[in-house]
Amino acid sequence: MSDIDREIMRVLPDAATQSDYLSTPDVYRRLTSTVPNLPSPKTIYRHLARLEEEGLVEMDQRGTASVWRRKAGASGLAAKGGAMINFDEALALQTLRRFSSRQIPELVAESLTPLFEIAETRLRKTNSETERKYSRWAGKVAVESGGFALHYPVIDRDNFAEVSRALFEERKLEIVYRPRHKTDNDQAKVVLPFGLVEVGGLVYLVAGTEGKANPTMYRLDRLWGAKAMLESFSYPATFSLDAYVRQQRSFDFMVEKEVLLKLKFFSGAGEHLLEAPMSKDQKSTRKDDALYVQGTVMLSQRLRWWLRSFGPNVEVLGPASLRAELAAEAVELASIYGE
Repeated sequence: MSDIDREIMRVLPDAATQSDYLSTPDVYRRLTSTVPNLPSPKTIYRHLARLEEEGLVEMDQRGTASVWRRKAGASGLAAKGGAMINFDEALALQTLRRFSSRQIPELVAESLTPLFEIAETRLRKTNSETERKYSRWAGKVAVESGGFALHYPVIDRDNFAEVSRALFEERKLEIVYRPRHKTDNDQAKVVLPFGLVEVGGLVYLVAGTEGKANPTMYRLDRLWGAKAMLESFSYPATFSLDAYVRQQRSFDFMVEKEVLLKLKFFSGAGEHLLEAPMSKDQKSTRKDDALYVQGTVMLSQRLRWWLRSFGPNVEVLGPASLRAELAAEAVELASIYGE
């Protein structure tokens, strides 16, 4: 399969998930924004006709126009896996599909839909008691988030596809971004995509801007439009997404400084910290019915949210400024509920 064939297959709707078709001019228009030195529409038509002969594409006649879509299961993995998939692989795929609860895995897994369907069919066709155990396994596992369940904004799949394509191919990305303070913005800007991060159920694009030293974060659900450009850029050798997220703590919301946090827990509230420490230098002691824990952490809004979640079952002993801040909040809360 040639590069042009792969690009054509990429832009065509998939019969497994979509009922739409694209006309030859529509296919050509979609390719113009992603394929340099694109051949003529007649050449694209010949490629489409050959893909149909190979059983990878479906064609329908609408009057005098030919319309096209990708045949269900025509992706390389699904085409090869249909006849060969065994029960272990089918179970792994169904488990992946069921428990990919985060947005990024869910969005990228759309391309695996034909494989998931093959796996589901395979698990239904059981010929022995061992195979029936496989088919029942998915109903014996559950995953629940430890936090309060929120309904996060939906990310437009077309925008996500453009963002991820530009990120993978290191191309410039044109976006229309509508932040909370400017929800009617329709001005496009060009950014340099550096990475995708999912945090707390929200997905962010980390992107640079030519002429600016530091990258900016854009929430994907606030993208009103996104288009991968033909123009490429040099991904900065000095940028590390891992360092940006973990060392600079850029997603901890209003990061301030490192502090030595000292806590006193009641009623067993902090027991989980003995197995999942809040810092590498954490220390803990017990006295009477209380658990004392201390460690060096980054002071941020997220830390405050975490401490508030324990209610009256935690006392902040230090730093003094944070203790005073939460004490003042407690006084305000008392006045609200006292009424």
